[in-house]
Formats: sequence, structure tokens, C-alpha cells
Amino acid sequence: MTPTQIFARLVRECLEYPGRLTAAVLSLVVLSGAQLYLTWLVKRWADGPLAGDAGSVGALMTAGMAVTAVMVGAVFVSRYLLNSINQRMVQRLRDAALARVLALRVPAAQRFHSGEVVSRLMNDAGILSGFVRDVLKRLLGEGLLIVGALTMAFYLQWRLALLTCAVVPLVALLLGQLGGVIRRRGARAQAEIGDLSATLHEQLSGLTTIKGFEGEAFERARFARQNTRYRRVVMRGEWWASLLVTIVWIVTGVGLWAILWYGTRQVIGGQISAGGLVAFCLYLLQTLEPLRRLSDVQGLLQRALAAAARVYEIIDCPDIEHGGPAALTAPRGVVRVEGVHFRYRPHEPVLQDVTLSLEPGEPTALVAASGGGKSTLAKLLVRFADPQAGRVLLDGTELRTLPLGALRRIVCVVEQEPFIFSGRMIDNLRYGSWDATRACVEEAAALAGLKPLVDSLPLGLDTGMEEAGRNLSVGQKQRIALARAVVRDPTVLVLDEATSALDSDTERQIFDQLEPWLRRRTTLVIAHRLSTVSRFARVIVLDHGRVAGEGSVAELLAHCPVFAKLFGDQVDLRRLSQPSVAVG
Repeated sequence: MTPTQIFARLVRECLEYPGRLTAAVLSLVVLSGAQLYLTWLVKRWADGPLAGDAGSVGALMTAGMAVTAVMVGAVFVSRYLLNSINQRMVQRLRDAALARVLALRVPAAQRFHSGEVVSRLMNDAGILSGFVRDVLKRLLGEGLLIVGALTMAFYLQWRLALLTCAVVPLVALLLGQLGGVIRRRGARAQAEIGDLSATLHEQLSGLTTIKGFEGEAFERARFARQNTRYRRVVMRGEWWASLLVTIVWIVTGVGLWAILWYGTRQVIGGQISAGGLVAFCLYLLQTLEPLRRLSDVQGLLQRALAAAARVYEIIDCPDIEHGGPAALTAPRGVVRVEGVHFRYRPHEPVLQDVTLSLEPGEPTALVAASGGGKSTLAKLLVRFADPQAGRVLLDGTELRTLPLGALRRIVCVVEQEPFIFSGRMIDNLRYGSWDATRACVEEAAALAGLKPLVDSLPLGLDTGMEEAGRNLSVGQKQRIALARAVVRDPTVLVLDEATSALDSDTERQIFDQLEPWLRRRTTLVIAHRLSTVSRFARVIVLDHGRVAGEGSVAELLAHCPVFAKLFGDQVDLRRLSQPSVAVG
């Protein structure tokens, strides 16, 4: 978008509050009128009481006090209403930006660094918090005052007013020429603060790694370099803004002294009264002073436009998720993957012509080497990504045709590194299942092996969790994620290395507890440990994105070289001689 389009869009944002905006504009009109009338009273004072007419003092005092009271009221109303509009607009933009981030397809959302998103929603939107208060107020208020003051100046002395008008185009030219430079510098500064915020977020997230590998000095230097670069970019912008203000002051100052010299000659020659010259000079100041303040507005405006462009880039991001109109009234959980191809980057296939099926009541394990496409397949099942070729069906219906909300109520993925929200444990367990009863949550916690942890907490399920679960081990987080999935009660469950942080005995106990629950749904377990895989009668093997084998562990060890290579070092021949325990 061009700067003009961005400005027009911001104005349209303000028009979302027509009542407040109308009242604010009216108060600015009243304020400008009161200022102009107060100057007129000064002329009457100079030509009346100061010229010997003492009888008009009382009337002028009364009028002056009344105008002052009106000005005070208009200042209060305009300031409050403009700030109200401003804060509502910023809130609206932040809400819209976050809503768009949450609506984006996962790959599109992940293209924005999390620190960059925070910077745009907080820093850039924060800069916009001065748009109405500083920019529109001055453009409207100062603009009205300039027009009114020029009108009165022409009424008093049109020749002198013409000299004043000669200054206005020059100031406008300066604002236009230097404004573009200031806007570009402002945009660069906003990009730099975004990078700085992203670096800080990364350093806070990786604090233990930084300390463990003695990277403190390196990270301090990296942050300092970026911080210095940001300061320099900001100061270059400030240099141009200061230059603009200085030139405007010089131009308007020279013009003012020239007009004073000419006006004094007019008074000496008896062509105008002293009061008329005083009033004219005051109206002249009410014209030139707002022009000087508008030079400050130019800098504020250009920085606001640069910030708005970054916020609107998120709001306008087109790559949002879309579902379809199909409906599944009684989902059974039959999953079909037919000829699926997927790649994240060109010429680097992750899945190639994958075809497989999952049936209810038949828990299935999926294994592959690292990067073999296991987690990608899990993403396809909940449409965090879509295949470039082929299709995925649920009960015979292609996933693309299902509403996203309905699909994700039916299919649930438990990730290897689950996210824990700050807040109570119980709120984490019923996240997404907001109406789940406490009894349901307690039952889920028991099934997921979470009861010992809950019993050890001071407030049980009502104990607060720290940000991202920093007061929990990885294994405890995984059990919370399992319990969260049980509370959700999906038809299709995908466990993507969901028990990888648990020791084998704990994992076995949890699967034993979950066995009756798993039998009532379609389950896909992605794992890398033979002890986990051996629990399942059916195992699917992926190799370089293709299905390389399918069967029991014993069959695969005997007939699938890929599987034997993956788990050969974990095979215990003595255990293989015993019957395997199969869920389902």
C-alpha cells in the first residue's frame, strides 16, 4: 500500500466510532473558534481601554472569561474523546492482527518470527497510539486554526495577509519533500526494533542453552550490535525530522519579521491602528505557529504510517485456513491416506505416494528414521498442512471438505513437546474442552498417570503453572498433554512421540491404564523405541517418505530391512522368543 492508502485506511479505522469522532471534531471547531475570538478581543482591548475607553473594560473582561471557560471545556472534551478513539482503534488493530495470526495456516504463521509478531502487535501498534491524539488532532485542530486565522488576517489587512500566504507554499513543499525521507527512516527503525525484539525473545527462550554453552558474552555482544544499529537508524530519522523543524522555523521566523517591519510602517503612516496591527500579528502567529507544529506532525505521521504498514501486513496476510461445508454426524474414525505427496521445499520430498489406512479399535504404530515424515503425516491428519498431491479421508470424506473446528474435535494430536499455558493445572487439562467437569478432568489425569503429580501439588488441580510449564519436567508436560487429549475425547488420536520423555516402566503403566480407552477410538502412535512399538500388533514403516513395510514387530524384523536397521540394536532375542503384548 502507498502512504496515502495507509493514511486513508487509518482514517477509516477512526470512522468506526462516528459519535465520538463527531463530538471530538466539534470540540476542536469550538476550541479554534474560541482562540480566534480571544484574539479579536485583544484587538478590541487595544483599540478600546488601552486607547482611553475605560467604559468597555467590564464587557471585555466578561467576554474574555467566558471564552476562556469555553476553551478549557473544549480542551478537556477534545483530548479525552480523541484519546478514547485512539485507544479503541489500537485495540481493534491488535485484535485484528492476532485474530489473523491465529487464522493463518500453520506454515504461514511460522514464517513470522514470534518476537517479530510481538514487536508488530505491541511496538508498532503502540506507535499508532499517537495517531489520533497527535496527528489527527493537529491536522484538524491546527488546520482549522490556520484557516480561521488567515481569514481574519485577510479581513484586517489583505495586503499583509498576502505576504503571509507566500510562506505557506514553501512550508508545504518542505513538508512534502522531507516527509518521504522521514517515513523511510521510520520504516527502517521499525524493522530494526522488530529484529531486536526477535533476538531478545530467542535469547530468553534459549537461556539454559546460552548458559550451558557459555554463550553469555556472545549473546551480549549480538544484542548490543543490534541495539546500536537500531539507535543509529532512529537517530538518522531524528536528524531529518530535526532538520525539517529547523528549516520551517527559519522560514516562518523570517516571514514574521518581514511582516512586522512592513506593518509597523503602515501604523506609522496611519493606514492601520496599533490594535489592528497587534491583532494581525496575533492572527499571523496563529497561522505560522501551527505550521511549525505541523512540521512535527510530519515526523509523527510518517512514523505512524511505517508502523501501520507493518501491522497491516499481518492483518492482510492472505494465507488463512479454510474448511469445507461437509459434516460427519456420527464419526467412526476410519482414516485413509491415498497417494499422498508432500514437501516443505522444492526438490526435497518428505512424503512420496504414501497410502495407508487406520481402523477404529486397531491401535497402530508408525516408525521411521528422523526426518522420515512421521510428524508430517500427523500434521496432515489435523490439516496443519495439506498434501500437494493425493488426499486424506476420514470416514470416506476428504479432510479439505470438513469444517476445521469439526475436524479438530474429531482428530487430536499429542505432540512430543506440548505447550503448557500459565494458569491453573485444571485449566490446562480442559483447554479446548471448556465445559468438561472436574470429575472428567480427574479421571483423565488418573488415566494419563498424572495423579501422583497432582497429589503432590499444594492446591492439586488448582495449582498454578508457570509460563510454558517451566516448573515441570518434560515427562510431566507430556502426561498433562495426554490427559488434555483424554478430556477432549477425540475419535482419532495421534500420539507423536507423546511418551518419549517417560521411562519404559512409566510408559508401560500409562499404556496399560489407557488400553480400554484406546480400544474405543482410532489410534496412531508415532514412536522411536522398540519397547513402545512392540505393544502394537500392527506397525507401519516409512522410509524416505514411502511406506516400506507393515505388520507385527516379529514380521518386520524378519522381512523388512528398514525396520531391522532402525531397531536392530534394541532387539533382545530373549524377549522376542516370548509372545508380544499387543494393544487391540
